[in-house]
Amino acid sequence: MTPEERQLLVVDDNEVNRDMLSRRLSRKGYQVKTASNGHEALKMIENGSFDLILLDIMMPGLNGIEVLKILRQKYSTAELPIIMATAKDRSEDVVEALELGANDYVTKPIDFPVVLARVTAHLRQKIAAAPKKDPSPTPQEIGPGVVLAEKYLLEDKLGTGSFGTVYRGKHLSLQQSVAIKVLQTSLAPASEALARFRREGISACRVRHPNAVSVLDFGITATGVAYLVMELLEGRSLAEELKEKGTLTPLRCSAILEPICDVLSEVHAQGMVHRDIKPANIFIHIGHAGEIVKVLDFGIAKLVGDVTSEEHLTVEGSILGTPTYMAPERFSNENYDGRADVYSLGVLLYRMLGGRTPFQSKDLMAVAMQHMRETPRSLRELNPMVTRELESVVMAAMSKSMHDRPSASELARRFGEAVGRRATDLRPVQVVPPVFDPPPPPFSEPEESEGSSEPTHIIDGNEVRHESPFSEEDRNPMRRLLDKIFDSEN
Repeated sequence: MTPEERQLLVVDDNEVNRDMLSRRLSRKGYQVKTASNGHEALKMIENGSFDLILLDIMMPGLNGIEVLKILRQKYSTAELPIIMATAKDRSEDVVEALELGANDYVTKPIDFPVVLARVTAHLRQKIAAAPKKDPSPTPQEIGPGVVLAEKYLLEDKLGTGSFGTVYRGKHLSLQQSVAIKVLQTSLAPASEALARFRREGISACRVRHPNAVSVLDFGITATGVAYLVMELLEGRSLAEELKEKGTLTPLRCSAILEPICDVLSEVHAQGMVHRDIKPANIFIHIGHAGEIVKVLDFGIAKLVGDVTSEEHLTVEGSILGTPTYMAPERFSNENYDGRADVYSLGVLLYRMLGGRTPFQSKDLMAVAMQHMRETPRSLRELNPMVTRELESVVMAAMSKSMHDRPSASELARRFGEAVGRRATDLRPVQVVPPVFDPPPPPFSEPEESEGSSEPTHIIDGNEVRHESPFSEEDRNPMRRLLDKIFDSEN
């Protein structure tokens, strides 16, 4: 900080000394104000902001020692340096001033170069002792172009959800593209919300699975901005796919369900519960190897509250998530475990197959009561392509009692088996036209192919073989022609 930004106060009842000091310090670039007595000085200090005080001891009324005592009750020596100016050069007077909290002293007549040197030294010490200000922006300043925690540049806004805003960002040192989620803390006590964030951020970092979004970093700035840094995904959410298509085929549902269950099985084994399985938290990432299902937002629903809306509910900061997809026990005081996520998976399957969620109402408490007491409409009524086996698997996952639900891995297995029966037993097998072997090189014996010579057809990932209407001899006319040539030459 330059001298022009430093505010000094000169307190002296002698007008000549006061004016001389103020003029010469001003010429050195300092902002200087003056006071002619102790009472005036205290009033100015109360109403203004000063970086250093030059205080005369011998003043009528309230003297310099008494002013020093009052100021030290409020300001430390680091916060407000005070240099005493006195014509008294006895060591007892100097010791008294220093013991009462003076930073330094000068004697009269004033030797200005000495005064200037001591003012400069104490201001330098004040700057060094001052706590370093966190350059991170405040929550109100967060947006594209802002650098967070001195290392993450926020670029484009990718989306805003109930618990925060996600930005495309860049790690400045590594030049790595990332996704940065900035969380809201305004709906819960700051200390409680940030404590939750620390706990849940650690839990999220423990999830190491190819189908779970990778959490790379988390933290809370000194200005109260809580953030999660994650891998940057390309593609779209399951919510977007359902909005476009309405319903999905059982095979597509199975392809999405299996990796989700694989992730949740590992998470549940660690004693964790996702608590907010829903289409918006399932992402279809398009990577180099093709399509990869990613589960998002582990534990994020527990971090902060949210205002009541058509889909979200917070009660005393303890019930957090999306009521449309929440298990019955989540609405009560019962303990719950990973089987609450299985219920959410059942609702998710119901939505994917039926084109709607099982319980719908603008009244969130009504939705809660439906989850706890009512039986959803038959899936087969909503989608005739759903078999009894598929419906049975989905309804088992949505059992009111968590003790009647399968585990996540068991749900994936049962659903896959039901889809397999549907694919092989109920779908017609198409006949593939015969395929003739290519002719062999002239005068060389053709090689025998390994395995069955029956043509195959792939139906929904299942290999189906069928009998060809052509004999082996009919499928090799060139071989019969070559045999005749060899016979005639012999």
